Amino acid sequence: MVSFSRKATTVIRIPAGVALAWGALVAVVAPETGIPASLAAIAVFATTLWRPAIGVTAAVALAPAGALFAPYPSRTAELFAWAFLSAWLLRVWRPLAPAGWPRAIVVPALLYGACAATSWLALTIASGTGVPVTSLPAFLLNAIPRHYLVFSPPETETWTLLQLITGVGVFLAASACVRAERMAASRIAWAFVLSLTLLAAATIADVVRQWAGTGYGGWFLARYPAGARFSLHLADVNAAASLYVLAGGIAVARALFDRRTRWLSLGALAVMAPALWLTGSRSAALGAGGAAAAIVLAANASRLTLTRRQGVAAAACVVALVAAAGALVLAGGGNERGSAGRALRLRWQFSETSARMFASAPVLGVGVGRYFERSPEFMPDEVRALYGAENAHNYFAQAFAEVGTVGGAMFLWLIGAALVAGWRQAGGPERGGLPRAESRSPAVALFAGSTGYLLTCLTGHPFLVPEAALPFWIAFGALAGGGAAATSASTPPRHRRVAALVVVCLAVGVARAFLVYAAGSTTTAERGFDREETAPDGRRFRWMGPHVVTYVSPAPGFFRMTLRAPDRPLRRPMVVETVIAGRVVDRRAIAPDHWQTVEIPVRERLSSPVRRIDVRATPSWMEQRRLAQRESHINVELTAMVSELRWVGPGGR
Repeated sequence: MVSFSRKATTVIRIPAGVALAWGALVAVVAPETGIPASLAAIAVFATTLWRPAIGVTAAVALAPAGALFAPYPSRTAELFAWAFLSAWLLRVWRPLAPAGWPRAIVVPALLYGACAATSWLALTIASGTGVPVTSLPAFLLNAIPRHYLVFSPPETETWTLLQLITGVGVFLAASACVRAERMAASRIAWAFVLSLTLLAAATIADVVRQWAGTGYGGWFLARYPAGARFSLHLADVNAAASLYVLAGGIAVARALFDRRTRWLSLGALAVMAPALWLTGSRSAALGAGGAAAAIVLAANASRLTLTRRQGVAAAACVVALVAAAGALVLAGGGNERGSAGRALRLRWQFSETSARMFASAPVLGVGVGRYFERSPEFMPDEVRALYGAENAHNYFAQAFAEVGTVGGAMFLWLIGAALVAGWRQAGGPERGGLPRAESRSPAVALFAGSTGYLLTCLTGHPFLVPEAALPFWIAFGALAGGGAAATSASTPPRHRRVAALVVVCLAVGVARAFLVYAAGSTTTAERGFDREETAPDGRRFRWMGPHVVTYVSPAPGFFRMTLRAPDRPLRRPMVVETVIAGRVVDRRAIAPDHWQTVEIPVRERLSSPVRRIDVRATPSWMEQRRLAQRESHINVELTAMVSELRWVGPGGR
């Protein structure tokens, strides 16, 4: 395995830190990010340079509220994570992990990240039909937008990969911080609980505000028991529920085993409980029950003793937690599709979809981030008619379908190794002269909350939402880092054998992608356009998405576009960038008051049957679309108006 010496890591950390810092800086100065988010990111960066344990605490507190700072397509939660990671990497005067790297969790984390990165690489290479081999490195580099944190890329494999790598990065960084500073785990846990408590209070206040706007009509509140669902800080109410389960598990454990913060924990629970109920998430029932069970098991394993009063409080907390979760299950309107029986049948069909997709590519999967796009190919008729396309509603199944047995096994290894390390910490000997209950309470709290969160992933996919995924990765890293302190500093031979096998499988996957690229057998259908409309001047046009791909003749000629910016308020002028055969050949601003024709000459003749042209435009704006028979809508990103997009040969045709 790779040596984690200071010299070796310095060679890697400087370019990685510079790249992350540059991406964060681009977002900080962008008008779309806003002053509060920019100042918060700068604060995270500065505090991390001073003391990483404080920086990661700030990041975990801010990330859940990322969507409140700036709406989609800005990726504010990832901005905070990048600010922390870049500063942590650029602290070259200090080692990344002063207490050493725990190989038990580092090895699976790196292998899982490598599986996801290789999957993205294979997908991108295979889709490079029409790009000459000499331009392939530039094509791969341009596949990751410079404004990633400001304008989320439409390619699901790109944002899924970057979000996943960011999650693994903060997981490792948090584990290193906790190993270097033991009190960091308690601070991280409390910062997260207080953040979710404030968000829950804001959610309840917003419901009251809306209720007041209706004249305090009883019908408004009756909507929620009937099936209305709400979360202020996250549009994905199930992901919000997963966060509340994580924070609730932490708060219950601290209320039971830390008398110094008991009343604060109980107050946080009292605020979060109604906000959790408002999400209407049935996944929360499974997670809350799992968190309660984890508390009991961890307390028993570490022989935490409770007074009679503490025992009564423990029973009350567990009963209240399970009862609140059970109320979500029994609520007939908790699922917009109807009864629990029908919801169960649909869940089974989602499992069938995942099984079919996994069977189509069992070793390396269909590609990271490709589940939603590929799902209609594998869905039973009933689910396809209802949803059109959808995620798996089981993140573990989705991981195996996307990155195959190899990547899915690495994901399970990482989760299992971190839970084992956390369990070791929760049940280990006393430290620091504190009473056993109070020295173990942070570990038990993080273990319980993490267990509950992971159980919600069996019926949901909070890992796909950065505001829900990144705080978990930080909390999970804090749990694993403390428990992994006693693990061996050497890499066991079995780990080296597993790593070698994974590398061989990934190399085969990349080689296969090169064969597909060389054969030019990928689809060359035009993509990235929305519906056709008529402009006020009578001209027919199509809306562009943020990224359009088209294929033209490999012979010399002209690429002609007639474009116009939308007549709507935007924070910045619309800029269109054209990439031909992997190289940027034109970048210009377009105006909303007239049509602009652009002709780009191309003199090179390619040996491939087609030439690939990518057109990217920023900024984007959102429009709602209904997908299949859904009662809710999805947001579609649109950019420029295109009336002409064609290839003109040497003869003008």
